[in-house]
Amino acid sequence: MMKLNKIIEEKRKQMEKAKKKETAKNVAVGTAIGTALGAAAGLLFAPKSGKETREEITTKSKEVADNVKVKVEEQLDTTKEQLEKVKTDVEKGWVELKEKAKKDKEEAEEAIEEASDKAEDVVEEIKKGAEEVKDVAKDTKEDVEKEIKK
Repeated sequence: MMKLNKIIEEKRKQMEKAKKKETAKNVAVGTAIGTALGAAAGLLFAPKSGKETREEITTKSKEVADNVKVKVEEQLDTTKEQLEKVKTDVEKGWVELKEKAKKDKEEAEEAIEEASDKAEDVVEEIKKGAEEVKDVAKDTKEDVEKEIKK
């Protein structure tokens, strides 16, 4: 049980670390978007023709959209990989825990069987001892009776 708790705690820490990475990536994406918006604003206020400005905004918007799409896909891939690793580690821990429980059960059953065998041996020894005491008592009684008759 301790091992499973340890595995779960490690996974929790890994997930927290992944969450922090995700936050950092989100900040980076936000910065990229902010930079793109700032560039777009600069284009709007630049002394160019309307057609040139629209073309540049369209080009920059496509670039930003592509960059955001790539970052989101990368983040999804990273999250999927981390989820698979957590899943695999938990499954491995569960299998190990079940194997240990099975081994512990078998050892306990062996110990119980051994104790039972020893208890049976003790009972047999007590019975033998009781028979011997009974025989000695009988012999002593017979000897006492013979002495009394003499």
